[in-house]
Amino acid sequence: MRRGERGNKMGKEKYRIYIDTGGTFSDTVVVRSDGSFYSGKTSTTYDSLDKCFFDGITAAAESAGRTAAEILSATGEIGYGTTIGTNIMVTGAGGPKLGFLTTKGHEDRTIITRQRSAGLSGPDAMHMVSADKPRPLIPRSRIRGVTERIDSMGDVLIPLREGEVRDAVKELINLGVEGIAVGLLWSFLNPAHELRCREIIREIAPDMSVSLSHEVMPIIREYPRFISCVIDLYIGRPLKILLNKIESRLKEYGYERPLLLMQAVGGVCQSSVVKPATTLHSGPVGGLIGVNFIKAFYGYESAVGSDVGGTSFDITTSLEGQEEFLREPIVGRFEIANPMREIITIGAGGGTIAWIEPTTGSLRVGPHSAGSTPGPVCYDRGATEPTSTDADLVMNRIDPDYFLGGKIKLNREKALAAIKEKIADPLNIDVFKAAEYICEILDGHMAAALESTIAQKGVDPGKSLLLCFGGAGATHCAGYSAGLGFDKVLIPPYASVFSAFGASTSDIIHRYEASPFLTFPGLPFDMVTLTFDIDKIESLDSISTIMIDRFNNIFGDLEKRAVSDLKAEGFDETKMTLEGEMLARYGGQLWEVRCPCPLRRLNSIDDLKVIVKAFEDEYIRQYTREVMAPVGGMEILTIVVKGSAATVKPKLIKWEYVGKSPDAALKGERDVYFGDQWLKTKIYEMDNLQVGNVIEGPGIIEGKDTSLVIPGDRVVIVDEYRNMILEEK
Repeated sequence: MRRGERGNKMGKEKYRIYIDTGGTFSDTVVVRSDGSFYSGKTSTTYDSLDKCFFDGITAAAESAGRTAAEILSATGEIGYGTTIGTNIMVTGAGGPKLGFLTTKGHEDRTIITRQRSAGLSGPDAMHMVSADKPRPLIPRSRIRGVTERIDSMGDVLIPLREGEVRDAVKELINLGVEGIAVGLLWSFLNPAHELRCREIIREIAPDMSVSLSHEVMPIIREYPRFISCVIDLYIGRPLKILLNKIESRLKEYGYERPLLLMQAVGGVCQSSVVKPATTLHSGPVGGLIGVNFIKAFYGYESAVGSDVGGTSFDITTSLEGQEEFLREPIVGRFEIANPMREIITIGAGGGTIAWIEPTTGSLRVGPHSAGSTPGPVCYDRGATEPTSTDADLVMNRIDPDYFLGGKIKLNREKALAAIKEKIADPLNIDVFKAAEYICEILDGHMAAALESTIAQKGVDPGKSLLLCFGGAGATHCAGYSAGLGFDKVLIPPYASVFSAFGASTSDIIHRYEASPFLTFPGLPFDMVTLTFDIDKIESLDSISTIMIDRFNNIFGDLEKRAVSDLKAEGFDETKMTLEGEMLARYGGQLWEVRCPCPLRRLNSIDDLKVIVKAFEDEYIRQYTREVMAPVGGMEILTIVVKGSAATVKPKLIKWEYVGKSPDAALKGERDVYFGDQWLKTKIYEMDNLQVGNVIEGPGIIEGKDTSLVIPGDRVVIVDEYRNMILEEK
């Protein structure tokens, strides 16, 4: 599908390609030199992810009247959001056999876990006592403890006993391990013992894969750090195999530049420097980056993204001056240390399965999904459980002959039979009413999640933009956005591939974190306002010089890493931006807040005042003054350096006003089921809509990869960028 003006010659083009692999479909966006772009959508092939990578490029090229070879030969940049790591963590399939070395006495740390409820579904979490712990990635039989100890200041209390390390490594090799992860206590302050462990492993087995916890994520709290280290190695090998396949084929097409990977923290970086653990759950982040781009383009301070894919409903919030991160995100059923942009996800999408709860006999929708294989019943691939896509098809909201532009023919009769057998007959209701109930329940789940999120995040919908995207977003947005009061509900014509589009708007970004564990005890404060009295801070004497040096040195090291990696990616220092953050708390508190760190060096009283005020301002913003606790002083647990370099962005082309009448886009009429009745409904071709067109409901706007359903109480207006604005009549 093409978005933009026509007429550029092939020889003058320089393309940028972005691929997003989802749970059901893989989306591709090819951005042209003028900022316009083409898109393609193909089924995700789990058993061969490199296949859907190139299938997507082929589909996008065909929509431009080109071949994949022609597009790739003129491509300057390729970005990729992959699900391979997430798939391995969820299914447990494909990961290598690993061993783990840790501090003696802590061999059970990764087995004990921290939260029994981590990663459990709502019903399972309600019965947590009966829930099993997650199956460990490395069983206890392949974990070895070695004698050593570093204290909380980074000093060596007990030297590493190298003979024990050698014996442990030989035992693990005899057990057939393919890689060894190393996680020692307080190694993020002094990595000497972990580094020596790697040297010994390489002496014994030069080709053995090794992962060190202080290199993967050098921050405090050993359980998530150890798990991140293990996961980095667990998914690293399969990821490397996949990337090697892709890069080898790209070279055959003449593409010689590095492949860029989307990261869960936002932004892309070269595959040669990316840490595997940072790619987990990175796909939906492209949508969030796209929301940021559109929000700024339309001049909103806050926006909410709603992504209805085949498997899940993902909600993202983009607020003024804030980047929301999960402190210790959960992957599968494991808490990890790698930060991720916050995305709220529920099991609701085009492939969500409808079923009858056997005890109550009530209709349920989700959270399980049919995925891409076998997919909905209407895909005719052997599925028997009806999904929301089957319901949409039965109500004629989707054209069975125009799915993916006609590439996939849907079987309406099988969908009808499945809903009748599994839902309508057990409930003793009409099959079409059953289909409508399925969609209403699904929309209700998504609306509840959306309403809860905007309330939790303090979003004022009356001043905010709601973006609806994903393959099923346009089909269900009227249902889940009803009554929420958003100032504008926007559906882009490329909604189905919006996450890939969002990735194309991303900068090159690297984030580096480390824990200096810096304490500022006894800071003066006002008993009335509960704020630090920074004017009374007279010296740095209460702060250990060791801690100050550690703060300055760690920031310096993180900056060097950022500059080095960005230089390796071809950027000059003048094109780089470095920003500091910190995770800080009042002394005695358990959890910290993330806030900007205006200064990356602490050399004077004035520097301390600036840093303390930055923490205090963010704490007040998040929690108000009533819960401030300055009596404990202040602690900085983690510091962050974000290194970035800007990339060329796609452009939204401004089109001329044509008129209100959408008749030029009218392609026919058909009966569609709305509100207990069949209504004669006009069908419009999305690509033929023009600026100013007004489409009254009931109506359906069909694109090659999505359909916008307009109920009778809604109207759609096409704006100057040919985005569709959904409004109530």
